[in-house]
Amino acid sequence: MARFLFASIPVPAHTTNPLPFAARLVERGHEVLWYAGRAFHERIAAVGATPVPYTAAADFGGRELDEAFPEFAGRGGARVIGEAFAKVFVGEAARRVADLRPVLAGQRIDAMLQDGLMYGVGMLGELTGVPHATFGDGPLPYLEPDTPPFGPGLLPLRGPVGRLRNRAVAAAARRLIFADAQRVYDRTRAELGLPPYPGSVLDAVASPLLHLQGCTPAFDYPRRALPPTVHWVGALRPDPPRDWAPPAWWPEVTGGSPPVVHVTQGSIRPDMTELVVPALRGLAGQDVLVVVTTGGPSAADVAAAYGGPLPANARVSPFVPYEELLEHAAAFVTNGGYTGVTLALAHGVPIVQAGTTEEKAEIGARIQWTGVGLRLGTTRPAPAAVAGGVRRVLAEPSFRAAAERVRVEMAAHDAGREGALLLERLAATRAPVTEPVRPTGGVPRPSPRPAATSVPPAR
Repeated sequence: MARFLFASIPVPAHTTNPLPFAARLVERGHEVLWYAGRAFHERIAAVGATPVPYTAAADFGGRELDEAFPEFAGRGGARVIGEAFAKVFVGEAARRVADLRPVLAGQRIDAMLQDGLMYGVGMLGELTGVPHATFGDGPLPYLEPDTPPFGPGLLPLRGPVGRLRNRAVAAAARRLIFADAQRVYDRTRAELGLPPYPGSVLDAVASPLLHLQGCTPAFDYPRRALPPTVHWVGALRPDPPRDWAPPAWWPEVTGGSPPVVHVTQGSIRPDMTELVVPALRGLAGQDVLVVVTTGGPSAADVAAAYGGPLPANARVSPFVPYEELLEHAAAFVTNGGYTGVTLALAHGVPIVQAGTTEEKAEIGARIQWTGVGLRLGTTRPAPAAVAGGVRRVLAEPSFRAAAERVRVEMAAHDAGREGALLLERLAATRAPVTEPVRPTGGVPRPSPRPAATSVPPAR
């Protein structure tokens, strides 16, 4: 038996996405400790892992991000990403090391797993010799000559001009966007007695020993020089919920007609007027069933934001399991969270994306590049723009065909199983894990659905 230590920032997706890794390790007889925000301890314990609370580090789990970090409220773009790295992700690294040092001193830990933004765990690994892995539930940050730098949401541009642009943008990003984060990172390493890091602060997002990327290459830019320690494990599909009860209107979803359009703006964007209200207005009266999941706000909250009774074709719930709903969806309208997007693609569902906050511009750019959907290029789209996007992804077969290509590639993977096996290798060898796990087909996948037979009329 091995003992693993997981660590995740107190944000819903970053803490729930690795649950299948932990569940498979526990099922295989291992012990998993998990350093996480208290709001997530019950879910962690439910898979057999042992929660470890934050002590010195800031625990903002269970709070709206605008409340926890009012300086970021209403802002988007690359500069906010840089500020968040400096203050939240890198800025908490020393306190995380302080929290976890006693955990490692009190018992044997064979390997650690962190989400890419949980800076400090890698430093702790260097200090103690315990190998650490990372998992990616966001776009890969690796900089290559032909790959746009992470942050502004640029599309690839081939040839010498593209490579020149990428170098220039990367240099500007280091100087203007991530300079503060780099200074905090370098200072923290020095204060801990660690040598200077050979790469940039963004390079440290992924472990040099093992990185589990929650996607497949079909939904990324062409890559020529990824390290062999980067393993594509497919979408981070959650285990089936144990206690979810379908709402009374669920037979409308499973009935097959009209087309189901799933609308969500994720779990960290509580302002329903950003995307949910424009989608409801744009799709009102059209021949689709609009199913909104809010991540918290009730149907009454959405109606208040809408300014009156919701459209007759709208159904709202704080939570419906992605796996249940996407099996029946014909289109996915989203602000572009990586988890929702990759799960939609695991079901072959084309996407309409509207979001520029956090890393959403990067995800939107990949949606555009791979052809799996449309990028609207704003956080607050007009209702007509949402409706037009939905009409296109339902009517034009190229979007569904592109999403289906990603679905087929992802269908070969079971992220929980593959991640657990790779983590076992890291714990056993304490060395870079370069040999991939052979995919076995993983969890059951839905059959490809036919194109929608009913397309919303133009308004």
